[in-house]
Amino acid sequence: MLTRRVLFGLCAVVAVVCARRPSAQEREDRTLLTHEQMRAIVSEASGERAMHHVMELVPYPRIRPISEYQGHFRESEVMAGFAKEYGFSSVEIESFPAAGRSWAPTMGELWLVTAAEQRKLYDIHDVAVSVAANSQNGDVTGELVDVGLGTRASDYAGKDLNGKVAIGSGGVGQIFALATGRGAIGAVGYSTLYPDRGVDVIPSSSIAVNAQGFGWAVSPRQGHELVARLARGEKLSLRSVIKAETMPGELETVHATIAGDPASTQDVIISGHLYEGYLKQGANDDNSGCALTIEVGRAYIKLVAEGKLPRPKHTIHFLWVPEISGTNAWLNAHPDIARRVVADLNFDMEGIRLSTSRSYWILQRTPDTFPSFLNDIGQSMMEFVSEITRERVRFRANGYAPSLAVQAPNGSDDAFYIKVDKHYGSSDHVTYMQHGIPAVMFITWPDNWYHSSQDTPDKQDSTQYKRAAVVATGAMAVLATGGDEMAARVVSENLSRGAERMGESYRKALSYMADATDAGALSNAYKEAVVTIRHQAIVEKGVVRSAKALFDNPADGATKVQVFEPLIDNRAAALIDEAKAAFALQAAQRKTAVTEPATTAEEREASMLMIECVNGSSFSGCNAAPGAAGGRAGGPGGGGGGRGGSASGLPQHMTAEATILLGQKKSALEFRDFLAGEFDPLSLADAMTYLRAREQAGLIRLVKR
Repeated sequence: MLTRRVLFGLCAVVAVVCARRPSAQEREDRTLLTHEQMRAIVSEASGERAMHHVMELVPYPRIRPISEYQGHFRESEVMAGFAKEYGFSSVEIESFPAAGRSWAPTMGELWLVTAAEQRKLYDIHDVAVSVAANSQNGDVTGELVDVGLGTRASDYAGKDLNGKVAIGSGGVGQIFALATGRGAIGAVGYSTLYPDRGVDVIPSSSIAVNAQGFGWAVSPRQGHELVARLARGEKLSLRSVIKAETMPGELETVHATIAGDPASTQDVIISGHLYEGYLKQGANDDNSGCALTIEVGRAYIKLVAEGKLPRPKHTIHFLWVPEISGTNAWLNAHPDIARRVVADLNFDMEGIRLSTSRSYWILQRTPDTFPSFLNDIGQSMMEFVSEITRERVRFRANGYAPSLAVQAPNGSDDAFYIKVDKHYGSSDHVTYMQHGIPAVMFITWPDNWYHSSQDTPDKQDSTQYKRAAVVATGAMAVLATGGDEMAARVVSENLSRGAERMGESYRKALSYMADATDAGALSNAYKEAVVTIRHQAIVEKGVVRSAKALFDNPADGATKVQVFEPLIDNRAAALIDEAKAAFALQAAQRKTAVTEPATTAEEREASMLMIECVNGSSFSGCNAAPGAAGGRAGGPGGGGGGRGGSASGLPQHMTAEATILLGQKKSALEFRDFLAGEFDPLSLADAMTYLRAREQAGLIRLVKR
């Protein structure tokens, strides 16, 4: 009996020891660094420090004193100070001129005026973004008029706005443009991104530069109250008191480095935008990206000094900038560095607590028009952290816990919700690609408080920061370590994940046939299936080809990776053979003959029409005519090109990629097939409608070859 008790006790001790040992590791828990290196990163990366950085950068949204426009901005000083403290190799604040001037308010008050009361509704020192940027100085009062939504001409039918103030549920800028054109002296809007969840959220807004009048954004709660009182027949007036100065426009950037081997010809960039205009200040968008990346730099420097990570071969540039415009200015000013850069990791909105905003932490891939090795580096790190932080029931004999917790002392213990998604633009990674540099974006989305008065540090989570810091430090270490050995590891990652993506495209292709309802639809579905498989093969060859840049000698690297291209073609051919067999099975089920789909007359004609840019092209697509505004529609997959695509003839989610394709010297049929292969089936008629519209606009010409 005693012996049994002793043995039982020993077994219990062993069980406890095993439960506490983080030994539960599978081959799926691997990444491009060793497990020991990743454990070192997990131990060092601090979500708490990142939170501290945010609190130093933007403890609350505020009105800047004029002195900041005359010297350095507060955030620049904070970031430069941390970089010096943490031992970065170099730190500098650079400034570039901006075309416009900066609107700098010093006073702003919005008052409700009735026969019975005068009550202040908003003060910009309470809610900085409540006033619309570029509002005119003055102390003016006008009667309030409800214009409904306020963004359509029909909203103003039969309404006298002369000398009055329009209030609507749309955006301030749109209401202002329509209302002041009808004699209004100002506009008030009470829209918000998520009105069902943000009744007290006030979005940032602006009106036209040199506007004659004022704009204010109020909360949906306040807006509905005012409109309800108007509906009851009350006469309400609003008084706007604004004092502001305009300062010379500038783009202030902070540039810090971690030096690599001087003999290296390759550099790496880590980026986040410190400014999105100087009035809007967001804790998540994007002081969080800057707070995170300075912590990534600190942790990396310490781990290298301790010998836990290899010294960087490639110099790492950290850029904290005005969004897009600052990145473009810096790259234009430093073409020697831009030519050396092999990749950019861009961090835009990183610290929000995922569970409170229903968010995922998302890796936005490069678009298919810009296939890159970089996506798989980020995905590898992301999935590693996701796997080790979740409790896996098959490991329960070792204890009910993650195999390796990645959690901050004061942070949440939320699940780590991640998603690797198709490309979306509207951040600095777009600008890097416009300069020929592969770039990806990490982002938390959705964000309930996006671009609003409520984008404050209390919504953030130090655990989310820690997990993001582990991913970012790991990915950066892979890029900075460089060398032929690491390049070969990345190529292996590209090949294996590329095979998975080809399998996913194959599954999508077969689903087209499975969903077909008749013989004609089945034949078309098989044709689309072949297009989809071939498209993915083209992308995967581009991914492997791009990895040549990681080798010490890129020309030698190109020779090394070229061997995989015919093998990828072979894989695609095998998948197409399988798709053909599946086509035969589906046809037999429908009791119809199996025939290879014929090329239509329209397809033959489209294959002979080449797309040429009238004013030349760039990475962004066709250039606009000299002197014309825009022309790049958001850049490579940029958000500007991806919104409101209904008038183009293409679905909204395709328009940004279509913009880039215009500049790639494809035929009209290749243009259609590329979009259909990347996204989903697209009729040739819709593709031609889009192309003819661009031709009519003078952007392209369709030339028979």
